[in-house]
Amino acid sequence: MATSGSTVIRVFLSSTFVDFQEERSLLVKQVFPSLRRRARSRGVEIVDVDLRWGVTADQTERGETLPLCLAEIDRCRPYFISLLGERYGWVPPADPTYYKPALLERQPWLKERMGGASLTELEILHGVLRNPEMAGHAFFYLRDPAYAQAQPEPGWVANNLQERQRLTALKEEVRRSGFPVCEGLATPQAIAERIEADLWAVIEREHPEQEPQDPLQREEQRHSDYRRARTGLYLGGETAIAELEGWIEAGEQRILITGESGAGKSALIANWLETHQRSHPQDLVY
Repeated sequence: MATSGSTVIRVFLSSTFVDFQEERSLLVKQVFPSLRRRARSRGVEIVDVDLRWGVTADQTERGETLPLCLAEIDRCRPYFISLLGERYGWVPPADPTYYKPALLERQPWLKERMGGASLTELEILHGVLRNPEMAGHAFFYLRDPAYAQAQPEPGWVANNLQERQRLTALKEEVRRSGFPVCEGLATPQAIAERIEADLWAVIEREHPEQEPQDPLQREEQRHSDYRRARTGLYLGGETAIAELEGWIEAGEQRILITGESGAGKSALIANWLETHQRSHPQDLVY
């Protein structure tokens, strides 16, 4: 298989869910596609990681959300984007379903936060506030409170006094942290534009323009980057990967993978090939 010298940057997006859907949509549809187009000329492939779209209700009920989020934050280091509004977010109950013994053994600091911190706060603590090495790559964006307060639908502000106090304390801790904090952003578009500018400044600083490649090198890198951007945390595809491996071992010459747009066909193929090459390093894959 062809290899690539590209650098893959994974950016973890953290926020409460209900009140930041418009911002997340702008990031997915506008900001990151724009950054990817510009960054590829510098040998950089950017992957946005937004687990709030990928974790299912069943996984949440089984207590898998927190360990998945913390593990993916580690894989994205040192890039972390935090969006904070007027909603504190979901607080995982203090029981073994959500705080499994194995998780507490790996992350003992969670014991003092059990039942008293939202998933958003735990992401921020694990991702940034407990790790000063994130400096220069982690950014906080605090939306103008008036935006949430003007929304007619429920779910835009903290549910009670305790949650408001916790949110206020979290924002103060963020401000004292020394990490970049941008406040008073009045609209989702303003937040999206500021995130794009901040991330591009980091890319320009750390990944200068490269010498032009010949057409074959560009094509090779494009395919490799496309695959690499879709491997990593891959949820729910293990059965399909096992079926594909079984068909290959049985000598199948043609396999059709079909599905609606966005169903995950490319991610399945990329992760299947990754799995296959680990178990069959002698195979040549084109």
